[in-house]
Amino acid sequence: MTPRCYLLPEVLEKLQMSETTFKRLRREGQLPFLEELRPRLGRVMRFRADLVDRYLEGRWDAPRAFALARRR
Repeated sequence: MTPRCYLLPEVLEKLQMSETTFKRLRREGQLPFLEELRPRLGRVMRFRADLVDRYLEGRWDAPRAFALARRR
């Protein structure tokens, strides 16, 4: 069974950010709650919806290493 997912445009809308900002933050590792589902459907990126929803609800428990890196 495939987990529920959001496509890239849906994630951008939920996070209220541009695609350029999204790609930069993802490349820098600032969006650890995103988990891309593989295989991609063509060139369409899909992300696990449950993790995005948890983050937006404020229930994201970031790993300690991530929290320390963010403070610097």
